[in-house]
Amino acid sequence: MAPGKVLGAILGLMLGLWIGGPWAIVLFLIVGGVAGHFYDNAHAAPPPNPLEELGDAGTMEDTPEPVSQEALDSQAQEHFARHLCALFIEVARVDGEVSRDEVRIVREYFQNELKYGPEALDTVRLFLKEYLQKPPPLEESIAACRDELPTADRLLLADTLYQLALVDGALQRSEQESLRQIVKGLGLSEEDRRAVTARYLGTDHTHYARLGLAPGASDAEVKRAYRQLAAAHHPDRVAHLGPGAVDQATRRFQEIQDAYEMIRRLRGL
Repeated sequence: MAPGKVLGAILGLMLGLWIGGPWAIVLFLIVGGVAGHFYDNAHAAPPPNPLEELGDAGTMEDTPEPVSQEALDSQAQEHFARHLCALFIEVARVDGEVSRDEVRIVREYFQNELKYGPEALDTVRLFLKEYLQKPPPLEESIAACRDELPTADRLLLADTLYQLALVDGALQRSEQESLRQIVKGLGLSEEDRRAVTARYLGTDHTHYARLGLAPGASDAEVKRAYRQLAAAHHPDRVAHLGPGAVDQATRRFQEIQDAYEMIRRLRGL
């Protein structure tokens, strides 16, 4: 029993005995006990907090550790590298096996253009290996690059993707379709695509003009024009006319060959 309640009951009993009479004793005994009870409640220590026994693990809400700007930058860099690797893998694998030259193009882009250090390049290498086994959703990565890169950087990315596609010496139809999908998804115009293409393959109109064709010519028309012109301008046909005629025919024949090769690579023929 609480000490205040006991003391109050004793004092009430003593006062009741002093006054005399059984009812006085009972009355003052009750009054003393009640008064002691209120005294105990008023001066009692606050109940212990059960969470204090649990220490830090029992807090309702832990205070998060502050995240450094360096850590935030590293997370953002890793997130963006994932999307870039998805695009590179799409172009590199679409025509078959990924070659060492294609890996080199990707590494140089991250190292020279994005200034990735050795540790970040190791992360890129892991992403590439992962996506070779299981390619991620391409649309998500295209949208992320479109939203996070300014136009100039998107052009640079498209430029690198064309380097990647052409490093094995031939632009296959599958590569061409993949590049068109990515470039369109990046929000680049057809003029931008042609500008990037011209850097590696020359201007489309120039190549077609050398074969006497318009850019809208069918594949069959391209092949037919090439065969006819190559036969007409072969150096052997003018060998009897002397060295000057042979040299001129050789230059024209080479122009025809180069034009057809560029168109073939553009169309994946």
